[in-house]
Amino acid sequence: MSIFKLVFDYIDKYPEDEPIFIEDIKEYIIKHYADNNKDNILKNVNVILNRLKNEGFIKAEYKGVYYKPIITMFGEMALDPNKLIQLKYLKDRNGNVKGYIAGAKLFNKIGLTTLVPNVTDIVTNECKYHKQYDKNLRVYINKPKTKITNENYKYLQFIDIITNKEHINIEVENANEIFYNIIKEYNLDFEKIIKYARETNNKKVLDKLFVLAR
Repeated sequence: MSIFKLVFDYIDKYPEDEPIFIEDIKEYIIKHYADNNKDNILKNVNVILNRLKNEGFIKAEYKGVYYKPIITMFGEMALDPNKLIQLKYLKDRNGNVKGYIAGAKLFNKIGLTTLVPNVTDIVTNECKYHKQYDKNLRVYINKPKTKITNENYKYLQFIDIITNKEHINIEVENANEIFYNIIKEYNLDFEKIIKYARETNNKKVLDKLFVLAR
């Protein structure tokens, strides 16, 4: 099968308005041509993607990301940025959690503040340095203190809430009640909260947790 056919079929299987990462495309093609010259193959893939983009089959609104646009009576719809944020920083296509929402956006979601920030804070395994700003998606990504997994992300997110409660303006009087409800809703085990808090090496968090537990 030709490289063009492989690339076309790979993209065609995705629904409209779904992020398609160029690195995933290249990885898929390389697997089919493992014994050939990798550099030449990747150059061919780039040429094919540019051709498909020029023909209008795909769009490239963000660097390294393609998508098939939804066509309406009013024209083409841009890629939903929330879908890209989800796949890029929060959860992969196999359902593996690699990040979570934090900061003021999270505080607004759980009812601690009415503040709706223009920028979203995300803690994610995809952040290799202390903190980075993705200006295209308007998100700050933060490096986790321990690797985020399906098993620990709710604990780490809750610990972040406790950590930040003195740095974000809380507008309600029943904050502790909300914290307890989160523990119940997430079905968190308090001993595991302490365990993961210790993994972050933050004594202040532990002190706040012990106060909350009284």
